[in-house]
Amino acid sequence: MANDKTPWHEIARYAAACPSHHNTQPFRLRVLNPTEAEVIFLPQRGLPVVDPRGRFSWLCAGIFVEVCAVAAHALGFEIEETPTFAALYPGGDTETPQSIVRLRLSAHATLDDLGAQLILDRQTSRLAYDGKPVPAALVAELQAEAARCGHRFEVRTDTAAIAWVVELNRQALFGDMENEPLRSELARWLRYGKREEALRRDGMSARCLGFPAVLLKSFFTQTEFWTRPGIRSLAGHIYGRTMKGVGTIGWLRGPFATVADWFAAGRTMIRLWLIVTRAGYYWHPYGSVITSDSARAEMIRFFEITDEKGGTDMVWLLLRLGKSSTPPVSRRLPVEELLQCA
Repeated sequence: MANDKTPWHEIARYAAACPSHHNTQPFRLRVLNPTEAEVIFLPQRGLPVVDPRGRFSWLCAGIFVEVCAVAAHALGFEIEETPTFAALYPGGDTETPQSIVRLRLSAHATLDDLGAQLILDRQTSRLAYDGKPVPAALVAELQAEAARCGHRFEVRTDTAAIAWVVELNRQALFGDMENEPLRSELARWLRYGKREEALRRDGMSARCLGFPAVLLKSFFTQTEFWTRPGIRSLAGHIYGRTMKGVGTIGWLRGPFATVADWFAAGRTMIRLWLIVTRAGYYWHPYGSVITSDSARAEMIRFFEITDEKGGTDMVWLLLRLGKSSTPPVSRRLPVEELLQCA
């Protein structure tokens, strides 16, 4: 089986380009036969401190499956998925790999309107943007796709709202840094130098974050120094340079109470991201605002979002979007490591 090429081998080439939280790349594609495969979650690559319920790991699983589906469409197949919707860290187990989704290929007659090449073209840009709001036509397209998936996409382009969100994100990031368990978990996935990047091929590099490696390492190893009142302002100024030129902020909201909701949200998210890519734009999620209950609550109050239904319908993604210079490309694990054969 290991030497026999199946459609899964080509699908895996696209799946290897999937975005994941902190670029942990926690999923593997185990080929069972030419038409069936399993998505395997590696909890060692999860974030049990930041995300103990697995909400955003299941969201990333939805992204992974939707990427496989778009790639399969390009090959003339439909993917039927059967998720387990299981707890990702049962009994606190952060070691045992889990099969979380069963995939099956079948013939289909229609092509997805999103081409597979967009998966490879998609990038996160943490660079400064050009300051221009994204076109209304693109916003309308994103809103239509979100609505088709049962969610809402909303934007703000006024300077005051953008400045407020950028500052909220900065404060949320500092909150993460001052929380020792969160900081330690995040630090596991930081790659400071080019050699470490090349060896590990995962995580968030100083190069892609737009920070000098020495400075980034200092932030995480000398946190008490950088969070002193005067020094904290300097650190905020350095971070703020990467947030210049934001012309549009946006958020997605909708069902986000159950594992099935989290999985579906991921599928929605990547479809919108590919639409943004097709239009020649970038986006950059403000993850710390969403994972921090207090920061997310502040955002809800500021934007007067009054119809969240007791947590069943909630804002689950906040981002900036626009145009920037071509961002650096994150390292990825080789396809051979992603693909497994039973």
